[in-house]
Amino acid sequence: MKSKLLRLYLTLALAFHAKASLYQTGTIPDGNLVGVSFAGSYDQAAPGATVSGLTVDLQLSGGFNGDLYSYLVAPNGTLVMLLNRPGVTTGNPFGYAGSGLNVTLSDAATAGSIQTTAETAGSVFTGTYQAAGSLANFNGSVADGTWTLYFADESPGGGQATLTGWSLDITPVPEPVNVAMVIFASCAVGAAGIRLLKRVYIR
Repeated sequence: MKSKLLRLYLTLALAFHAKASLYQTGTIPDGNLVGVSFAGSYDQAAPGATVSGLTVDLQLSGGFNGDLYSYLVAPNGTLVMLLNRPGVTTGNPFGYAGSGLNVTLSDAATAGSIQTTAETAGSVFTGTYQAAGSLANFNGSVADGTWTLYFADESPGGGQATLTGWSLDITPVPEPVNVAMVIFASCAVGAAGIRLLKRVYIR
């Protein structure tokens, strides 16, 4: 019985899986530590649902990738770092020299971290990578609400980057009380069906 309920719970979680684009975009001032925030409202989850998985898609043009610092803030204030001057090491204080990003950030990425994966010179940095921080830290956060993406260009002289698009792919888990109600309703329907079958066979 427990295994059946678990399967039903997982099925419900997958059913609520949704992707929403957050369209607020704009330029990132060159060499400005204050940076800029881009907010977007996510409303694809059921009321009260929480995050059980999340990936981030980022599209940027121009600028100098090794100058970029970024984090994402959930509606409940949970903060996870996405970029922290990727490619910067003690031997390379400037980081990645490329211009532009078209990446998906996911904890499940097998290509490694965006911080340390070698780039192809002269090309827009593309692919699926792990973020600078763990996106699993968003698990348990409320899914619906305002998500805020922050960017700063921490070193002058590399040109101005522009955020041309971003989106969140969130797998929300229904609020426990909602799951319990669905399970109860499923059990009630099943019991009613059994009673109906019994009546048919008794007659």
